[in-house]
Amino acid sequence: MPLSPGAADGSCDDRSANAFRGDVHGQLVQARDIHGGVTIHASQAPPPPPPPAPADVSLDAPRPATAVRGRDGLLEALGREMRAGAPVPHVLTGPGGFGKTTVAAALAERARAQGWTVFWVRPGDVAASMVEAAVEAGGPRREAERVGTGRYRALRWAWRHLDAAPRPWLLVIDNADRPEELDPGNRPGDQLGWMRPSPGGFVLVTSRVDDPLLWSPARVHRVGELDAPAAAAALADHAGLAELAGAEELAERLGGVPLALSLAGRILATHGVLFPDAHALLDGLREDVGALDGLAAPFVPVADADRGLLAGVWELSLRLVAEREPEAAPLLRILAVLGSGAVPVPLRRLPLSELAGGVLGPLDEAAFARAVNALVVHGLVTVERREAEAFLRLHPLVAETVRAGLTEADLPLVALAERLLDHQRHRDLRFELQALTAIVSLRVRVRPADEDAVRALTATAAAVHAEAVRTVVSLGGTLLRLGRPEAAEAALAPVVSTAEEQLGRTHPAVLSGRHLLAEARLNLGRVDEAGRSFRELRADRAAALGPEHPDTLDTAYQLGLISIRRERWAEAGEILSEVGEARLRTAGEEDPLHLFAAQNLAYVTMRLGDPAAAETGFRRVHRVRERLLGAGHHLTTDAAYYVGRAAQERGERAEALRIFTDVLRNWEEQLGEDHPQVETVRGRIAEVAGPGPGATR
Repeated sequence: MPLSPGAADGSCDDRSANAFRGDVHGQLVQARDIHGGVTIHASQAPPPPPPPAPADVSLDAPRPATAVRGRDGLLEALGREMRAGAPVPHVLTGPGGFGKTTVAAALAERARAQGWTVFWVRPGDVAASMVEAAVEAGGPRREAERVGTGRYRALRWAWRHLDAAPRPWLLVIDNADRPEELDPGNRPGDQLGWMRPSPGGFVLVTSRVDDPLLWSPARVHRVGELDAPAAAAALADHAGLAELAGAEELAERLGGVPLALSLAGRILATHGVLFPDAHALLDGLREDVGALDGLAAPFVPVADADRGLLAGVWELSLRLVAEREPEAAPLLRILAVLGSGAVPVPLRRLPLSELAGGVLGPLDEAAFARAVNALVVHGLVTVERREAEAFLRLHPLVAETVRAGLTEADLPLVALAERLLDHQRHRDLRFELQALTAIVSLRVRVRPADEDAVRALTATAAAVHAEAVRTVVSLGGTLLRLGRPEAAEAALAPVVSTAEEQLGRTHPAVLSGRHLLAEARLNLGRVDEAGRSFRELRADRAAALGPEHPDTLDTAYQLGLISIRRERWAEAGEILSEVGEARLRTAGEEDPLHLFAAQNLAYVTMRLGDPAAAETGFRRVHRVRERLLGAGHHLTTDAAYYVGRAAQERGERAEALRIFTDVLRNWEEQLGEDHPQVETVRGRIAEVAGPGPGATR
């Protein structure tokens, strides 16, 4: 039993001496004057435990290993806002692996260079870290030990000392993916917890939770994927190279996701024998991006896999989502199957009648809406709207990584995806093609022995793809007829390229698409390119269909038109004669292709100096079209125009003027007064009506 300080006989008159300062463990008796014996009855309760030792937390910020690419604008904006007493905190949001921590670390470097103190708070020990930051800002450690980690006492004490800090500070609360860690009882944006503005410094939070209402009035910045130049540069940085062959292609394959670029760069830096450049690694990842995690795993400690590997990043996001909305995790996996290749999933292709039960369990509209919202908030899914219809889109790397993690145990989920496709079959052909292709690949990978199912699915996917190609080919033909070759080429080029790989060069739909694509390029004036395409197509059609098949002859006819453009008159005449005679022999004089070939052959004859023979040919075509189509049809009028051209060449100006006047009237009605063909025939009228006997070519 410790006694208060004083004289041994207890007769000290100094009242101030009967005081005790310091920690007490156990019992304390203080007395001024003692006369007689003293009996102490000690409590039988054990003494209270000593206060816990201060938490061992690190407040050091990570240091970026390479230059921070593609974030200059964001860092400049944060730098302008970073000042002691900023009115609101700032929050960096975005999916895991997209570089939020990297941006925050770069800002921390800038703050240090400006003489600021940097406090870096990690998840799991937010309260202890904040108390430690307050100690480093000047708060007495003994007071901090007495405060402990009691929520309200710790909040008040820590912010009191952080607000009064003698030097400005930057506080980064990193990976606040469970916002309740910032304040279990309130919304973080209420600024009653660990996220609040302070006169002493600037507060920055990073989180996967992209919900402005949760953080408001804090200012939210969304961190997305890197653009192509920045992604290629980041890849080269992580590989330790000033230049990296194939960096652009590999960066595009990885979707500009910073974590994926970092892993790929480390693989290239370490496995130079296997992967001498980015092209080699791209070949290794072309079919399975999951191989990236396998190659990079030795670089990432097992304890850090949740944030250091792609699969771990998405799985952590799913776990965070599932804590609140259990249906969100299986829904994301279904979307990863249906929404492959960045093709958005129409919301109407996810009817509750098909989704409820099974792998998703009981599901009503409210639960479905909450699950979708949870995926959106965590950056795993984005919502797009077109003409009042909603679509759900996954980042392609997220979808591919999630699919790579599916196993045989997930086949019920794959079967559900197939049922969803059957529900509105053939309504969204491109979407269905991509989804069926993904399902085929999944079934082959997780259960190779299931040959019948795979064979049936492959046939279905091929049929859907062929139908999709035919749809796009029809669209391309319509655009060409409307005089929009640029739009036709844009629609046809990617579909034809993919269809050649998956259906073969001689599939009927592919052959039609190749023909229209070459025709669009011819109309755009790229004559040499179109000529090469038509020659290859003519050979393929002749081999697949026969030399006198209408489609083969149609392609040959286009080669004749190219020869006309090049003014190779003899070559053009030979090709057009062959086409016209073949169609006349097999289909008769009313065949459209025969008439086109005959009209252009007559034009060649005129350009070779025989307008009389040319006029005979033009009049025959005009006579047949007038009988078949009527005098006012645009093709009949087109034939009449060339009859007039031949008359002009022969010097029959009055006849030519009469014909051109009729053509002008018809074309103005059919095409409008501003159409280029109308302007052309007006020019012809001016020529034949003007002075001088000469004809104009």
